Amino acid sequence: MAALSKPDWLEPREYQDKAVQAWANSSGQGILNMATGTGKTVTSLLAASQLASLQDDSLALIVAAPYQHLVDQWKSDMNDFGASPILAYQSRTRWTDSLASQITEYNSGVRDTLAVITTHKTFSSDHFQDLIGRLNGVRTMLIVDEVHHMGAPHLRSSLPQNIRARLGLSATPQRWYDEEGTEALTSYFSNGVVFEYGLEEAIKNGYLAEYYYIPHIIELTEEEQEEYLALSRSIGKRMAAVSGDIGDADSQADETLKQLLFKRARLVGSAANKIPELRELLIETGLEDLHHTLIYSGDGNVGEEGEETRRQLEAITELMGNELGLKIHQFTYEEDQKERERLLNEFETGVLQALVAIRCLDEGVDVPATQTAFILASSSNPRQFIQRRGRILRTHADKDHAIIHDFVVAPPTEVRKSGEDSLFSLERNLVQKELQRVSTFAASARNHPDASIPGIPTSTGSIRQLKKDFNLLDV
Repeated sequence: MAALSKPDWLEPREYQDKAVQAWANSSGQGILNMATGTGKTVTSLLAASQLASLQDDSLALIVAAPYQHLVDQWKSDMNDFGASPILAYQSRTRWTDSLASQITEYNSGVRDTLAVITTHKTFSSDHFQDLIGRLNGVRTMLIVDEVHHMGAPHLRSSLPQNIRARLGLSATPQRWYDEEGTEALTSYFSNGVVFEYGLEEAIKNGYLAEYYYIPHIIELTEEEQEEYLALSRSIGKRMAAVSGDIGDADSQADETLKQLLFKRARLVGSAANKIPELRELLIETGLEDLHHTLIYSGDGNVGEEGEETRRQLEAITELMGNELGLKIHQFTYEEDQKERERLLNEFETGVLQALVAIRCLDEGVDVPATQTAFILASSSNPRQFIQRRGRILRTHADKDHAIIHDFVVAPPTEVRKSGEDSLFSLERNLVQKELQRVSTFAASARNHPDASIPGIPTSTGSIRQLKKDFNLLDV
C-alpha cells in the first residue's frame, strides 16, 4: 500500500499549516478547534502524512467518526492522500478478516501503511478494541472526528492508552453541561485544544460566507401557554426537590426532571405559530425565487387540542410542497446513502428548491450551495447551532452571502408579568440561554438582529423588547 502523502494538487491554507505545526509542537497530541467548514478533515490528513514521512513512510492510521455517512466522506478524502482504508462498520464479517490480516502484516513489517475508518460506536466495541490492541501503538495515530461525542462515559472509556499520536477534531470541543466529559477529553489529548481557528476569522479571510441573521419572535397559542406554564411550575418544584438546575435535559441525573425538560423543549420546538410564520416569510421571499433553502424542523407534533396532530416535519412538507407548490423533499435518517446523494445533487443543481430536515444535517453533511436557512427548532446547546451555522456558511461559487432565519419562542406573557418570583427566575434563565444563541449568531452577522433589511423579510417582534421584559439587556 502506498504511503500516506499530500496530493500534488492540494495547496494547504496558511491556517491549516499552522494547525499541523501546533499539533506537532505539542508532541503529536491535542485537539484542533476549527470552525465548521474550514477543512478539519484535510488538516488532520496533512498531519497524518507529515507523521508518516517522519516515520519512514510507515503509519497505522485509525479514524473514528460519529456516523456512517461521515465514514464514507472520510474514505473519499483519504483516497486523495493515496490511502485505501478499510471501512469498519455494519456487519463485522465484512471487515474483521481484512483488518486482522493487515494488522499482522503491519506489525511484521510486510506492510508500511494501514488505514481504517470506523464509527464511534464500532470503535468503542470490545471486538474492535481487541483488534487495534494488537497494533504497535508507537507507530499508530488516532484521529477522532467530532471529538466532543467521544466524551460520553460509554465512549471515552474506549480511548486506547497505547496509541501515541492523538488528534481530536471539533468546532465545539467542550461538552455542554458535562465538565467531567470535557476534562476526560482534555486529559486524553494531553494538551487539550492546541489550535483554534474561529468563525469570524474564517469569514474575514473568505473561507466562509458572510451572512444576515434574522430572528423571529414566536408567541405560543393559548393552549400551548397553559401547558407551558404547567410544565414550568412542575419543573420548578422538581428542581427544588432534587437541587437540580435548568441545564440541558440530556445532562440531568434526575429522570423526572429530565422528562419534564424534554417535554417543555418539545412543546417550544413544535410551537404551532411557527408554521404560519414560515408561510408568510416564504411568500414574502417570493416562491418562484426560492432556491437552495434548508428548513430545520423540530421532531415534535403540531396541532391544537381537539385537532388532529401531526409531526412538524409533515406540516412543513404539506405547507411547502402541496399548498405552496414548491419543489422540496424531506432529508431524514430514513433515506439510505444513495438516496441522500441523489437529493443533495438535486439540491445543488436547483432541481429541488428546498430540503426539510430534522437533525441529520447538523454534522458532516456538506451542502455548500445553501443560501437561505429557516431554523424552526433549535437547542440551547451551542454545539447544535454552531454546527448548523457552519453548514450554512460554506462557500460556493454561486453564493455571495447566506441568510439565516431563526425562530425564537417567547415565554407566555403571563410569565413576564407574573408576581411569582420563582417562576420568573426560572423563565429568565431559559430566555437567557435562547438569547445567548441569538447573540452568538448576531455577533458575526452583517446586520443588527432588530434591523430592517431591504429584500429580506423580517418580523415585528423585537429581541430588545424580549431582553427588556426579562432584565437581560446586557446579554
